[in-house]
Amino acid sequence: MTEYRRIAELLSSRSRDRIGALTSLLRSLSREEICPAVRLLTGDIRPSWSPGELTGRDVMMDVLFSISDQIEGGDLGEMAEHAIRHRRQTGIGEASLDICYVHSVLNRVMKSKGRGSEGRRRSMLTGLLLSSEPLEGRCIALTAAGLRSGIGPRTIATAISRAFGVDVEKVWDAYSRLPEMGLVAEAASSGSLDGIRLAPGIPFVMMDIPTVEPTSAHGFVTGSDHICYARRGIRVQLHVSEESSRLFTTRRRDVSHLVSGLETDMIGPAMLEGEMHAEGGRAQITRLINRRRSSRRSSIQPMIVIWDAVFIDGGEIIDLKYSERLQMASEVVRKMDGEHIDISVVEPLDPAEALHSGLKFMVRYSSAPYLLGRRSRVDFQVAPR
Repeated sequence: MTEYRRIAELLSSRSRDRIGALTSLLRSLSREEICPAVRLLTGDIRPSWSPGELTGRDVMMDVLFSISDQIEGGDLGEMAEHAIRHRRQTGIGEASLDICYVHSVLNRVMKSKGRGSEGRRRSMLTGLLLSSEPLEGRCIALTAAGLRSGIGPRTIATAISRAFGVDVEKVWDAYSRLPEMGLVAEAASSGSLDGIRLAPGIPFVMMDIPTVEPTSAHGFVTGSDHICYARRGIRVQLHVSEESSRLFTTRRRDVSHLVSGLETDMIGPAMLEGEMHAEGGRAQITRLINRRRSSRRSSIQPMIVIWDAVFIDGGEIIDLKYSERLQMASEVVRKMDGEHIDISVVEPLDPAEALHSGLKFMVRYSSAPYLLGRRSRVDFQVAPR
């Protein structure tokens, strides 16, 4: 099995040829090591939409004090290194940690919940650090505390492309449909990237809509093929079917508790995009999201305004014109009924009024496709004055 030390060295390295080192590592891994290794490299131990959470800095500090009386350093990583160099005892087991073992322990830490979960987390992390070398412990501590962002998806995509001889655009297309690089790397290694498609319940990477100044937008906003909408809240994606409703933020965090009472009379599943807002602005939405339970007890009623669709009745529709996708989304929304949340379809703004309103608004080109995980070439948002 491949030693975790190689992951720690890559995460700590400032080499200009990081992609080359990543490529070499990926080529050397066994099939079962690819997904865990990439997750450790990106810092995403589990998919962002899966249940589970990292420990936080305070828990990690408790773990460090449990293994050493000497805690020094400027940040948590440095303190972990120092603590391991001066630990009271060492772990029992193999001389070195391997990739799958480290990932397995961190995964169990994230999934641990309920009574006694904090103690179990500390125990698992203590055992892991007692078996670590200083550099390994540094990376483990930062990852477990959620303080290491890891290597970005674009860099990982390039390394996957080179390691397994696949086009980098194919890698990115797969990631845009399944935004978890560990699984994408696994598929690339087996030649099954083409099998990755949009799937209700798994969030997609939303199209980037750039922001421009009002003066730059004037000529385009008044064009007959453009549609203007007000922007009031945060972008979300809503996945609906007869069985369930799922809601995800831009960062693909699962906030489905906000749509727990949503009912729909649909034949097939749909994946929609829009924005969520509430009276009181973003602060109220943030409170609802962080509550992590049904909003039924709250006096705040969130509103979701749908403005696009990428998947309807079992198939992707990203290549259709925007006007066609919006019409299909409207038909889906008409079949929804939410007791504790208001779902509607976006209403167009008059372009001239939008330009002089002083508010943020979005401009969509009626014939444009949806570019998963990429920046739109024709759609844009207008920043307030």
